[in-house]
Amino acid sequence: MTEQYAAGAKEHWFFGPVFRAKHELFQLILGSVLINIFALVSAFYIMIVYDRVIPNEAIETLYALTIGVMIVVAFDLLMKVLRGLFTDRAGAVVDEEVASTLFDRLSRNEALATQQTGKTASIVKEFDLLRDFLGSATFVAFADLPFVIIFLFVLYSIGGLVVLVPTIIVVTILLLGLLIQPVLRRLTRNAAIDGQSKQAVLVEVLSGMETLKTLRGMDILRHRWMNSVRSQAGFSMKSKFWSQLTSNFSQTGQQLSQVGIVVFGVFLIMEGSLTMGSLIACVILSGRTLAPLGQISNLLGRLNQVLTAYDNLNQLMQQPVTEVERSEYLRIHEVEGNITFSNAGLQYPKQKKPSADDISLAIGAGEKVAVLGRIGSGKTTILRMIAGLVQPTSGMVQVDRTDVSHFHPDDLRKHVSVVMQQPLIFSGTLRQNITLGNPDATDEEIMHVARLTGVDGLASMLPDGFDTMLAERGMQLSGGQRQAICIARALVNPSKILLLDEPTSAMDSNTEMAVMKNIMIAAKDKTVILVTHRGILVDLVERVVVMDSGKIIADGPREEIKQKLRGGGAA
Repeated sequence: MTEQYAAGAKEHWFFGPVFRAKHELFQLILGSVLINIFALVSAFYIMIVYDRVIPNEAIETLYALTIGVMIVVAFDLLMKVLRGLFTDRAGAVVDEEVASTLFDRLSRNEALATQQTGKTASIVKEFDLLRDFLGSATFVAFADLPFVIIFLFVLYSIGGLVVLVPTIIVVTILLLGLLIQPVLRRLTRNAAIDGQSKQAVLVEVLSGMETLKTLRGMDILRHRWMNSVRSQAGFSMKSKFWSQLTSNFSQTGQQLSQVGIVVFGVFLIMEGSLTMGSLIACVILSGRTLAPLGQISNLLGRLNQVLTAYDNLNQLMQQPVTEVERSEYLRIHEVEGNITFSNAGLQYPKQKKPSADDISLAIGAGEKVAVLGRIGSGKTTILRMIAGLVQPTSGMVQVDRTDVSHFHPDDLRKHVSVVMQQPLIFSGTLRQNITLGNPDATDEEIMHVARLTGVDGLASMLPDGFDTMLAERGMQLSGGQRQAICIARALVNPSKILLLDEPTSAMDSNTEMAVMKNIMIAAKDKTVILVTHRGILVDLVERVVVMDSGKIIADGPREEIKQKLRGGGAA
């Protein structure tokens, strides 16, 4: 997947797939050309009947013309059906490729962790606008616009100066559309921004419902929600007003065009420079000429929505992604588990002090280390740098003397298992959640880690055991149960390094100690780094590192550090 994405990163995320759908788009354009050519037939049919058939009473000619027109109408129907299929196929081709690239970009973008989930989700949802545009009648209507000029030339060839009437209408409608375009663009962009804010509030409410209720904070977020709703509604109402104005003007223009052609044509007929059949043909063609412009309001509205969605998505896709900016990774299939920090530091943007400052630390393969420290001392940052979730802004972090940033991401995640401080359960079965990082795990391996973590007891209480569907974020589970599943997920992965960030903080003391002892037994051949505030868990490791303000202030054997802590030497 990473190789495909790295290759795809060299081309534009949207126009690359569109170019690869050129065969379908060519078929769509060819279909539009034929359909618009067929549209001329009815006008010429009427003109010939009035000017040739009726005066000469040429019934056989009428039959022949009618049969020909019926054949053309049948082909016209066929081409419209095929054009619809070509449009859908082009949209599907682009949809699949762009959706894949978009997911890869999101999953490998470190910056998104600091952005509002709701806003990001709203921007991603705007991809539907791009997809629907390519596979909709709106795109077909844009494909028909160039034929307005062709129809005007045909009108001129039939009716001469009569073409001035629809030409004036066409130019006026286009000018009005161009003048209103900047206004519609601004209104659409502002409405999209308010929509993102509304989505962000909604996600916060749904994810923090219980907390908001206990804090009586629902009214505050309701106020934010309603402000976004009112603002978005205001911009949408103004946008609809201008769009409707353009639409009404277009419809009025079509009516005026027909009236103008008839009036102008009557005088030309009196002069003998135009026939009755030609006049009727001109009226029919004027309607066909102005038909695409009759949708100008819808076209402009959709175009602005699509352009706004494209701009938002393009900004998202242009954000740097560390994993794909390096063209060459080292494929390392086996590691021993040695970890080295060499003057490593990490300072997040807009942060006054670094989260990790000049860290130098060597951990041998198979070593069991506890990292202690106050809140915000940099303990979790150490784990995140080892796992490659963040890159140090100074120095380096190595696994087996290889810089972590040089590892292929798939290899690094195979060698390093992580249990984060906040246990996250995904929608799916209990089995799927355990095997998320190792889909090939056998039933024996699943049962083994389930017994080690106590998940087997949880499975026995669920209606379908390991095949029970879990709700999003595991809402029906307790905090300790979610942690047990996450620990089982880490243990079932055959890694050499196990990183634990407060893995049992939600468990009772007896369960916590039993689970941690089982972890250490299962990980006897692994390098284990345990971040904890629980002093009782320190007895399970061989070595203790103490951090404060992003620096290591103590490092040594367990008993030695415990003695220092009791005496206040490392405080």
